[in-house]
Amino acid sequence: MKKILLLGANSQLGTDIQYIFSFYPQYELIIVYRKDLDIEKDDIYQFLKQIDFDVLINCTSYHKTDECEDFPLRSLIVNGIAVRKMAMLCNLHNKLLIHFSTDYVFDGKKNQPYVENDSTNPLNMYGVSKLTGEHFIKSLHDKFFIFRVSSLFGLAGPIEKGNNFIETVIQLGKQGKKLNLINDQVMSPTYTLEIAIAVIKFIDQNIDEYGIYHCSGEGECSWYEFAEEIFELLYMNVVLIPVPYTSNQTKAQRPLYSALDNTKLKNFYQMKHWRDSLSDYLIRRGHFNE
Repeated sequence: MKKILLLGANSQLGTDIQYIFSFYPQYELIIVYRKDLDIEKDDIYQFLKQIDFDVLINCTSYHKTDECEDFPLRSLIVNGIAVRKMAMLCNLHNKLLIHFSTDYVFDGKKNQPYVENDSTNPLNMYGVSKLTGEHFIKSLHDKFFIFRVSSLFGLAGPIEKGNNFIETVIQLGKQGKKLNLINDQVMSPTYTLEIAIAVIKFIDQNIDEYGIYHCSGEGECSWYEFAEEIFELLYMNVVLIPVPYTSNQTKAQRPLYSALDNTKLKNFYQMKHWRDSLSDYLIRRGHFNE
């Protein structure tokens, strides 16, 4: 039985990976929560040495984008140095490493969906730290999959951020508030359940075409358009006010365009369009039963 070690199991993505693996009893999923391993403080190399596994799935990340600007060292430790240790150990013992990166490794100047070999140029510390993790993996290990993902939403919600975007705007909409939403920052919203399915497909099919893959919801939209679709599906009458990105002052600069091209991934798995995934999420969350 192949043993899968899942780090960051209580994260938004980790929770859905656990859920998907529950349908694949042929694998033994070894679950590691934050309480079991503190990526920032514990010796991850020594921790991993004690566990017998075949595949390491790393869902740990320091992803509070604005906070990363204030704590660059923490960003690099969690998203870079810890990943380096994972790559070193997996390389030494010939283990498959599955890691997740971000659309924020790009600067948004391309204005059409990014492919895997496009030049990277992160605008913020979060993107820099995630790109550092990518470089460590590529330089230290050959047997890896790096999935670049974008604008995640899942049932569990991001641990450090609280509610995801969908739940936040629904809650505000129910309170009768007018919502100012950015209409000139474009991305590819991605359902974590879809990423989890892609991951299990790669493992189950024994894919050995290692490297970086873009893994996001098909299509693209602004945050304004995303909210518009949410309220349309739920038949909620909420006043949405489109505002430019420049009206939202944040510590970290974001790319104005970071949609990802999934063409390479389609050889093994077809991601759903973000609208279809949004509908699936709302059904699974029980919003249509309210």
